[in-house]
Amino acid sequence: MPKVLILGATGYVGFGLAQALLRSGDYRVYGLARTAEKAKLLAKAEVIPVLGSTTDTAAYLSLIESEHIDIVIDVAGVSLPESTQMLSDLRSIGSSRLASYTTHGVRGSKLGFIYCSGMWVHGSSDSHVDDLLPIGIATAPSQPPRFVAWRPAHEQAVLASSDVLDTMVVRPSLIYGRESAVWGVYFTAIHEAAKAGRTNTLQMPFVPTARPGLTHIDDVVSVFHAAIEKLHLIAGTGVYPVFDAVTTWERMDDIMKAAAKALGFKGEIELVGPKDDDLYAEAFSTSVWGDASRSRTLLGWEPKRVGGMEQSMEVCARAWLATQAQ
Repeated sequence: MPKVLILGATGYVGFGLAQALLRSGDYRVYGLARTAEKAKLLAKAEVIPVLGSTTDTAAYLSLIESEHIDIVIDVAGVSLPESTQMLSDLRSIGSSRLASYTTHGVRGSKLGFIYCSGMWVHGSSDSHVDDLLPIGIATAPSQPPRFVAWRPAHEQAVLASSDVLDTMVVRPSLIYGRESAVWGVYFTAIHEAAKAGRTNTLQMPFVPTARPGLTHIDDVVSVFHAAIEKLHLIAGTGVYPVFDAVTTWERMDDIMKAAAKALGFKGEIELVGPKDDDLYAEAFSTSVWGDASRSRTLLGWEPKRVGGMEQSMEVCARAWLATQAQ
């Protein structure tokens, strides 16, 4: 039974992925937990907890070696210094594993590593993009927003590690659904205005013409599940192991107006664009007309929640509100 370690196992994507892998019955799942409380949460879900963090790496690096972990999934969403160190550490373990095979005169599988990037790396454009287009270089159709400007180079570093690791990069689009964690700051602003009985105009920091690509959290989990299943089959075949995941392309003003209605705000919503120092809102305003055909054909990804965020906003808003009451 393959052993999978999830970095970010208690997070928005990671916890759902751990549960999906366990439900399949095909994997032994380990999860990184920063605190004893989160470790207990994983244990209750039958995920084997590893106490540590992406900065306190000793425990999970030791586990990869001692338990001979087959695949490491990084859905922790950490920044550049931590991601760089993590990759360096995994390269070292992967190299040592291959050297051990050579020493003992045997063949064996490489350590697998799947990195979660995101479709924001394509930058903002009304032109069609896909996962075979170059990103982050001068000839790219557009440049990534500042919030993720470092990711194209890191993606390339991950892919360049194929000499000692089986690598893959998966790029979900903007995620929604269930606790809608990444939308929390904006849903909170609308909800607070509704509770206060405001009926004036509420300004939101998005480009008025923004049309982000979107994917429901359930389908993001399923694309990572598919990636895990196909990683070792695709590695080394010459297939470019980068896969975009997107199901809809929707207007941000329609999304925000639907959220306002679902959360009971009686005023108007006005999109005014992000302030210069609001890198997060700038990234949210990235218009990505994406394509996930390679994820469907090569990974076998079959997204189910394809109705879109605006259409399902009433349910999404209720789910988000329920998580705020916990």
